[in-house]
Amino acid sequence: MGHLLLALTRHDIGRWFSDHGAPVFGALFLAVAGAAIVRRVVRVALAPAVARQMAGREPAEIRRRVDTLAGVIERTAQIIFILWALFTILPEFGFNIAPALAGVGITGIALGFGAQTLVRDAINGLFILGENQYARGDVVSIAGVTGTVEDITLRRTLVRDVDGVVYTVPNGAVSVAANYTRDFAKVRVTVPVAPSASIETVRRVADAVGRELALDPVYQDAVITAPAYLRVDSIDANGVAVQVNGTVRPGSQWEVAGALRARLLEAFQREGIKTPWG
Repeated sequence: MGHLLLALTRHDIGRWFSDHGAPVFGALFLAVAGAAIVRRVVRVALAPAVARQMAGREPAEIRRRVDTLAGVIERTAQIIFILWALFTILPEFGFNIAPALAGVGITGIALGFGAQTLVRDAINGLFILGENQYARGDVVSIAGVTGTVEDITLRRTLVRDVDGVVYTVPNGAVSVAANYTRDFAKVRVTVPVAPSASIETVRRVADAVGRELALDPVYQDAVITAPAYLRVDSIDANGVAVQVNGTVRPGSQWEVAGALRARLLEAFQREGIKTPWG
């Protein structure tokens, strides 16, 4: 009896594979192959188009834009292929997908009435991507969170701050996006000096420090306009606040500002320019 059941089972399995194997494995193959083709083709096709659209921009910025768009397109394509394969394979196993397809229509109605937030997130995500408000690797401030963009989808943006904390920001919550790594950045350093200090000497020393920094091999690629004395910002009980400004490549402003502060402090000490505290 057992041998008979085994034979029947083998026979049934063989017949099932004969009747349904081709559609099932064909759908799986096409889904996997389609996703793989999308992964290989999307970036190659996007790169020249984005380069033309962003002509004159930094290569790093163009790469971030390509990575961002490619990531969204690839994930969306994977979901579409998975759903297509699922609805193709399930009938071969005897499942009736008509109720599921009807449920898709009901789900669409439910989305319209009960999931406006999800729809708003997706629509806002389309605008963020289409308008290139920010991309992977950009330093941004959105929805009260400041940090580096690690990932973007149609629904949400992942931002990691300087402490390493990762924030998930729904795209619908992004009403204003501040991008610190676009085109160029300003270095603004305010240095307090004693009221008795000669402003002309401060101007001369600050300009010299800025020129030296711009010529330094470590920073010369980052500096667009050498930092220089700009103005006296304020005069109060804390002394005279002198502002030194320059223009740098986007993303390098924090490193250059730190180096500029250190060099200004050393130069002021060397030239005998006193601070309000000594």
